[in-house]
Order: sequence, then C-alpha cells, then structure tokens
Amino acid sequence: MAGQVAVGGQFSPSSAVTDRPSIAGWIRSPRWDKRWIIFPALLAPLPPLIYYLSMYMLERHTGMDAVTRKGAAEDIVSLFVMVLVGGPHVWVTFTRTWLHPEFRKREKFWFFASFAVVPFVATMALSSEFTRKLLLTGFFFIASLHIIHQLSYIIRFYQDRDATKPSLKSRLIDIGAVVFPLYPVSTFRMVMVNENSMAFAWASNWFGAEQAEALKFNIGRAHPLLPDFILSDWFWMVNTAALVVALTLWIGKTVREHRTGKLQQGKFLLIACAIGVGLFCPLLPNLDSSFQGFNLWHSLQYIALTWYITRFQMSKGRGQHRFVSWLANDDRSGPKYYGVAFGIVIALIALIIGIALILSQVQGVGMFGGSGEVGTMNYRPGAILQAYYLFGFGLLLTHYFHDAFLFNMHTFSKSAVNTRA
Repeated sequence: MAGQVAVGGQFSPSSAVTDRPSIAGWIRSPRWDKRWIIFPALLAPLPPLIYYLSMYMLERHTGMDAVTRKGAAEDIVSLFVMVLVGGPHVWVTFTRTWLHPEFRKREKFWFFASFAVVPFVATMALSSEFTRKLLLTGFFFIASLHIIHQLSYIIRFYQDRDATKPSLKSRLIDIGAVVFPLYPVSTFRMVMVNENSMAFAWASNWFGAEQAEALKFNIGRAHPLLPDFILSDWFWMVNTAALVVALTLWIGKTVREHRTGKLQQGKFLLIACAIGVGLFCPLLPNLDSSFQGFNLWHSLQYIALTWYITRFQMSKGRGQHRFVSWLANDDRSGPKYYGVAFGIVIALIALIIGIALILSQVQGVGMFGGSGEVGTMNYRPGAILQAYYLFGFGLLLTHYFHDAFLFNMHTFSKSAVNTRA
C-alpha cells in the first residue's frame, strides 16, 4: 500500500486529493476514514460466523464426512471473502503496477520478474504434498507480515498528518502496538505441534487431549512445515513478552497524549482496532476462517486507499493508463472503481471453475473433496483448490511480490508519501 502513494511526486499532508482538502489528523475525513479504514475491523467475526454456519448446514443437508465438510466450509469462506473484497484488492494492485506507465518504465525488474510468480506458484502447489506444504507455510508467514506492513504504513500516513510531528520513538511505539498482537496465540498453537512442549501440556489440561489436538496450528487442509526452533516453548514466550512490552509502551504514550490534548483520534482508533483484531483472530479453533476476518478488513482498506491515492495522482496531473483514468475519473467514482474490480474477479472465478470442471473429470476427484488422506504425501486437493492453485493463488502472491517493493519504499522513509515508487 505504501507504493500506492506516488510514482515520483510530492504529497503534503494537508494537500487536496482532488478539490476536497483532507481534514487535519485524518487521511481524508473522519467519516471516510472510519467507514473505509478503521471500523471495517468490526467485520472480522463475519468469516468465522459463515464457517460455522456452513458446517451446520453441510452436516444437516449433505452426506459429507467430517473432513470433507470442514474443507468445504473453509472453501465457502474463502470464496466469500475472495469474491467480495479479496480478489478486488488484488486486482487494484495491478492498476498501480502492471498498468502504471511509470512503474513499467522505472521498475523493470519488479515489473518483469513478477510474471514468473504465477507459474512458480502453480508448480510448487501441484508438484507434491511436500512442496504444497512448503508453499503454504511460506504463504502464511508472508501474508501475516503483509497485513502488518499495511497497517504500519497506514499508521505512518496518520503520523505524517499529525501536526505535533511525532518523534521516531513515538512512531516505533505505534508500529509495535500493531505488530505483536497477532503472534502470541498463533505461536503458542504452533508450539503445540510439539507434543512434548509445555504449550501442548497446558492446552491438554485446559481443554482435554482431543480438543488440544484440534487446536494445533494448521492452515486449511495442510499442516505447515515448522522448523525446530519454532516448536520450542521459548518461541511463544518471547512473542508474548514482546506483546506485553509493546502494549505497555503504547498505553502509556496514549495516556500522556490524551492528558496533553495531543491524542490523534484516527490513529488511536486504528491501532485499537488492530490490537483487537490481532488478538481475536488466533483464538478461534479454525484458523483458516478466522484469519479471513483479518483479510476482510485488510482488503477493504487496500481498495479504499488505492482509489484515494489514484485520485490524488490524477489531481496532480500524473500519467495514468487510460483505463485507470476512466475508473477513477472523479470523487464519485468509488462504486465504479470497485464494481469493475468485482466484475473482473467474477470473470476470473468463472475461469477457475471451468478449469476445475475439467480437472474433476480428468482426475476423478471431487470439486471440493480431494483424493487420499488429508495431510499425507499422496493427498490430492479437490478440483476447485487445484484450479485456484493453477491461477488465482499465483495472482495473490504476485500482489505480495509487488507490495514487497512498494511497502518497503515508503513505510520507513522520511515521509511515507514523499518518495517515488
């Protein structure tokens, strides 16, 4: 998201995006920020709710076994989030990279290298269960860092709009408050994979051995490949200590800012929501659906900010692809901007389903249920998931690839919005 700001060009915190000046202390305005950047965090429980509702309906109305039912419910949640906002947020990245004339000209490596991501991901995902596990393990860690990095950038955006000009220490405390909440419970559940660990023993005492087994960290149908150092109790303990320190520093700073009248409301609300969502998501038994809750908020933020910054670039006369200029031609273009992205995603999903139908017939696997025992090396995913691996998953990781460059160019620079992409 950082790189959505500008490809060359200056962005003063008080400057107008179009004919509307931003309100001091807010990205655009209190109403816009709360609607699109901050309070969509309240939607985080929606994907887990859909998961458990799907589990109930599938158990009641289908003959699926428990494992297939769980996989189908996870796929339903993934499709819901992907169709609604996940896919559109991936698409809008490419309006800032592949479709941006200055990005193609200035960042030739990032432009051309990104076309190798889709075939690489498809090969890794479909070669074997081992390479698929390796890919999904890497994906989880990259995805969590990507979400945290975006939040760090948005905080930096607010910091640049703060008239008090926060110090480096203050900036780092703000970022620390959103970095650490996601990890203590997540890493505790990772360590539970080691049944000799204190984490697994405690969980077994608290919830019983069967429930503790179900609470072990896994991503969808795959058990990630975790290195030995992650499976030691010190790993979750260090993450927990880091969270305690980060929250203590942030709460203390927030109280001081409130007492002196320097508390920036938008930034405070964003960080508070990030802490709440980060602590909430890893608590639910099914991590696949609960992390989709974080993804739902993340994707809505991304779409809104990308539209906003595209409008800013256009207001400054920056060159855009003609199609992108049409998408964001005025301040009322938001519904069109999202609607076109939504339509493109529907077309891509139709393509994926078409590929899945062919794979199902050729391989004799179900659309949702695969063949072989889940977690074993001879397991083959269902046709829908295979088709997604062939195409959709690669586009998602291409989006991460582009943002690895775009985020790092801006989040920790002198100004989050004063450098070229």
